Amino acid sequence: MANMIHYPTFLGLLRSGVDFECDLIIGGVDMPATLVWEEDANITAYGAERYAAVVNAPYKILSSSCIEVFCDDYKLGEHFVRAHAGYIGSREWVRLFGPNQ
Repeated sequence: MANMIHYPTFLGLLRSGVDFECDLIIGGVDMPATLVWEEDANITAYGAERYAAVVNAPYKILSSSCIEVFCDDYKLGEHFVRAHAGYIGSREWVRLFGPNQ
């Protein structure tokens, strides 16, 4: 993970097509689920808007294979992580992370 290209925002990393599995720290808080992002994963325009504070934030890849996202809204970060892990309805998941229309 340390050899990945760095993008200005977390959204850039998410849209880069890079596979990664890591823990996230958002707003100084460890998130409740590991983020598994596969190369064909997607965040829709709706998802990017819904989680704008998180995905538009800068980030840092830590040596412990964690990513720290510099967003103060850790509750929105928790919602993002839980949503991507599937702890929401399938229709909403598709709106947030499904293929672009």
